[in-house]
Formats: sequence, C-alpha cells, structure tokens
Amino acid sequence: MKYLSSFALTAAMILPFAIQPALATEKPDTVRITYVSAPFNVPSIIMREKGYLDEAFAAHNIKVESPVITSGAQQTQAIAAGEIDIASVLGGTSAILAKANGIDLKIVAAYARSPKAYFLMTQASGPATLADLKGKKIAGPKGTVLNQLLVSALASQNLTLSDVEYINMDLSAARAALLSGQVDVATLAGNGVVQVEQAGGKALTNGEGFIKPTTVIAVRGAFLEEHPDLVKAYFAAHYKALDFMSQHPEEAMEIASKEQKISIEDAKKQMPLYDFTPVMTENDVANLTADQAFMIEAGMLQKDSAIDIKAGLVAPSAFSKN
Repeated sequence: MKYLSSFALTAAMILPFAIQPALATEKPDTVRITYVSAPFNVPSIIMREKGYLDEAFAAHNIKVESPVITSGAQQTQAIAAGEIDIASVLGGTSAILAKANGIDLKIVAAYARSPKAYFLMTQASGPATLADLKGKKIAGPKGTVLNQLLVSALASQNLTLSDVEYINMDLSAARAALLSGQVDVATLAGNGVVQVEQAGGKALTNGEGFIKPTTVIAVRGAFLEEHPDLVKAYFAAHYKALDFMSQHPEEAMEIASKEQKISIEDAKKQMPLYDFTPVMTENDVANLTADQAFMIEAGMLQKDSAIDIKAGLVAPSAFSKN
C-alpha cells in the first residue's frame, strides 16, 4: 500500500475547501422595517399604500414586516435587540444617542429636513410672545427635536427649562393636554399642529432660526455589512415613492391626507415644509454635530461619550444615491 507524503495529504485535505466559493451570508426570510407616518412622512406613506417595499423584497423572496414604532428610543432599542433591521424614520438625536451608547447602527441617508414643521403651539388666549413662556406649563416629548426647539426658543429670551414647568408627553397626549387647558403650550408637529389650529389655537413659533432638524434612515450595522443588496432593495422602494410624489402630486396628497386624517388642502400646506432629499451633505453632518453639542449642553449626553458624526455614525454611501 502506498502512502501519500504529508505535503500531498495536506494538499488533498485542503483542496476541496479551496476550490469551493466562500459561502455568502444566508439571507433572512423576513426584513423588519419600521413604519412611521407622523408628522408628515409622505414617502413612507406612499411606499406602504403602493406596496413598493413588498415588491422590492419579493424579488429576493423575502417578506417585509413593518412594525409601527414612533419613539426614537424604542426604535434604537429594537435595533440593539436585533428586532428591526431598518429604522425608516429616526430622529438625528436618537441616532446619535444610540451610537454614543454603543448601539451598532449606521445612518444610510437623510429622510427629511424640516425646521418649519416643528412648532410651539398655544391656545388663542395663551402666551403671546416667547418672553411670556416664563412660569408656564409646557408639554412635549423630551429628548427630541421638539425638546431642542423649546430650549432654543427659551434661550432667545435668556430663559432655560428651569424657568418653565416642562412635562414629558408624547405628541397626542401633549395636543390633548393643550386643548383641554391642562398646559399652556405644547410642542407639536404635523397633523397635531393642524388640529390645534382647527380648534382655534395658534403657533407661537416654528423651528426656523432655532433648529435645523434632520430625520434619517438608519440600519442595523450588521445588517448593512451582511446584506448591502437588501439595503439597496429598500432604497429602490424609497426612490420609487419619491418619483411617484413628483409625477403624481395630487394623488400623493390624497393618499397622505387620508393617512394623516387631514384635508387635502392642509396636506398641501404641510408639504412645502419638508425636504425629502435622501442624499446627505456636509451641512447635514454639521447640523447633526450641532445636535450633539446641544445634547451635551442639555445634559442628555456626557461629553466624554461624544462621537465623530461623519466617521462613526454616517455610512459613506449616505453621501451618494443609494
């Protein structure tokens, strides 16, 4: 009986593995993408109504689940737990806090820029000027762009949060508290603003000149690394929705107004407040950096936990059409 030399034996053992192609990461059966329609997220509304996401992922034999998670903190917690793959609409501040706290996520595009879409709302008999906010009860979601608007508006009058009674409430609760007279001011956006105006309320100010908010599209880091083709599938649907909005503006407003439970006229008033261009710019990075500085100053983030926004949080692909 002849024996192979040790070299030949080793080669014989390695060769079958060497000639096989590297195994690709197995694709999931389901992709989980959050659905957030408020305050006026028209691309997401169109994608859902027209079935663009299902269509894009059907080409990969993958089903889409679209959990409704509106809280930024809950979205990033779900990313950390591997319960969602793509946060379709996430506040820039939520993305920064998550990354600073070690959650593996990447911003892959801007969703919207909309300083004029965020408001301090009051009743007709409420405060007339920003200076009148001192000592007032103000409701709204803490740790958000609306929180940042309130702080900036107060600072313009040499006031701080300690000069008001700030009550943490989600948007619907804040709107209800304002309309029932339980609070003097509510920080609101989208159809909440329309509903307060319809009830006779008024805007004290919007975010122009105070904030430069950017909502983003964020992806679980491992998902982006392992399935870049599926991230591209998501953007195929997203850009298809944007094209539909451009080519069929009347129908898009009909769909959005129905989802938001507002009139088409009010929907048309909302639309110019938003820039839905996905490709990120250096200005977006600068705005997110300013958001981080605000969070540090407001005590929402420790200074030694600050991150490099461009290098650590934003994927390089975000600066080009995905």
